Amino acid sequence: MANLSIRHQSSLQHTVDAQTATYSRLGNSYSISGTNVTTSHTASGASSATSNGIGINSYDSTTGVATVGSITGTQSGSGSFSFAQSFTKGDIAGTASEYSDFGSVAITSAGTQESSTNAPGTITSAHAITLTGTGNIGTATTGQFVTEVTAF
Repeated sequence: MANLSIRHQSSLQHTVDAQTATYSRLGNSYSISGTNVTTSHTASGASSATSNGIGINSYDSTTGVATVGSITGTQSGSGSFSFAQSFTKGDIAGTASEYSDFGSVAITSAGTQESSTNAPGTITSAHAITLTGTGNIGTATTGQFVTEVTAF
């Protein structure tokens, strides 16, 4: 004849999420293209233009933000020509509160517990579990009942 051991365990878990913040910094980018075109550019802060130049980015050493000078494109010779340029000014490279200036910011508020005296639920001596939780955003309440039977 075998002996049996039976164990019952009930538990409650209640979690409240912390605040989270995700920041993505947009970098600087510059592109230029053309066919049958002569260019000249004047760098930011320069007093004269550079012939046949394709442009230059100047960076602020504190913020990391670029500035592009002015670009001029003129038709070279006869026939058709094309000229295109694109500049995207990046976000600052600051710290702390300056992150709110970034192009992509997602902040999720922390969860809140109604009161430190409110229990997330109850467990009776008969292992009946009642979840009350808070119902607040950013909180989760889990109840679990486990029975373990061992034959030896």
